[in-house]
Amino acid sequence: MNKFFDYLTKFEKVCAAFFVVVLTGLVITDVAAREVFKTGLPWAQKAAVNLMIWAGFLGACLMTQKGDHLRPEVGDKLWKGKLSGVVERLRNGLVSLFCLALAYHGFLYVQESREFAEMHVVLNVPLWILQLVIPWTFFSMGLRYAWFTYKPLLKTERSLH
Repeated sequence: MNKFFDYLTKFEKVCAAFFVVVLTGLVITDVAAREVFKTGLPWAQKAAVNLMIWAGFLGACLMTQKGDHLRPEVGDKLWKGKLSGVVERLRNGLVSLFCLALAYHGFLYVQESREFAEMHVVLNVPLWILQLVIPWTFFSMGLRYAWFTYKPLLKTERSLH
């Protein structure tokens, strides 16, 4: 299972990096076109915003892999010793259920957007394609926290902030 999450993490890292590179290229090209040709790419800013949203959501997945996202820390200080392992598993299980519920509702949102055939006004692409990152992110995070429920991450004092 660790190998699966390693591949998933690599995939999400590559995608996030690709989106950041493309959005940076779009913004630079748009600014250069405005300076040189006195007109930019009318769709570049909206595309860059959507790519940044995708990169940000994927960044949440990557932080989850390290155990640094959506991690309530109240149990770390209140329950030490034998109870700390139980509290850690309980916390991870609850966060997993929360993320999976959000993934389900995100999927319903994307499905509804697809059924209504909503289009992005500027980019002229179906909105559901741009919204796919929502269920993907929460499903990915939910899977990771479900795995952490089974096999909690070892945390050091430094990683607890």
